Amino acid sequence: MRVGFIGLGNMGHPMATHILQAGYELNIHDVRRETGHGLETAGALWADTPEIVASRSDLVLTSLPSPQVVEQVVLGGQGIFAGLAAGATLVDTSTNAPSVMRRISEIGQAQGIYVLDAPISGGVTGARDATLTLFVGGAAEDLERVRPVLEVVGENIVHAGPPGSGNVIKLINNLMMFVNFVGSCEGVAMGARAGIDPRVLLDAITPSMGQSRIFERTLSSFLIGAAWGASTELAVKDMQLAVALAEELDVPVEVSSLVQDIFTRFRDEGNGRSEEFTDMIQYYLNR
Repeated sequence: MRVGFIGLGNMGHPMATHILQAGYELNIHDVRRETGHGLETAGALWADTPEIVASRSDLVLTSLPSPQVVEQVVLGGQGIFAGLAAGATLVDTSTNAPSVMRRISEIGQAQGIYVLDAPISGGVTGARDATLTLFVGGAAEDLERVRPVLEVVGENIVHAGPPGSGNVIKLINNLMMFVNFVGSCEGVAMGARAGIDPRVLLDAITPSMGQSRIFERTLSSFLIGAAWGASTELAVKDMQLAVALAEELDVPVEVSSLVQDIFTRFRDEGNGRSEEFTDMIQYYLNR
């Protein structure tokens, strides 16, 4: 199977690397060619446009920063659907709006193209270790056709339901994660003000009912100065998409709306370009 990969950022690059190492013919593209130099050296083929990637591929995966970028890369004049042949498959691993993926799926179906939304969870570490979880929306038989490639990048593949369902689960996951994260920041700040060593707090809370994976991992990383590679801007985008979906479904999300406002304020106070939303821990400690 010939595979294409578009979007070689913090998540996409290690995913593409695993696919190449698994022996697949790999065609790549990104807006910054330098991101693909290492992959080219290892045997991947560069393409100047998404259309060219698609014309050389039976399966194209995308890892992109926003719904707007996904639409442009897939549906634009030199986009994926301009080059992908009938019978080929598009798998978008971006965090996207479910409505966008449903529309792309409908357009793809009209062209004989199979479309799956497969947003991922596990962060940069999961991408590097190939331990990601993929939430897949689309037809089950379409998933089975490309499952061997997806298993190269992730160890947990969940079929969520029809097109868009993968992103519904991803947005719920991120909404819950960021709500827990802000609560963790507040708890760490309270502990520091009370004279509790954050390491003691981590040891005490981890086996207790206040524990969450985001608390354990972000505080552990903070204490050793390790980077997550997850930007504040993307956190704001994910919360906006999640709250918008809740409003679309007529589900009241008072806490989540407040958390969205907190991330937006953190970005607008000069942290928007930070590559680490986990910098918010220090932000709370300094307030």
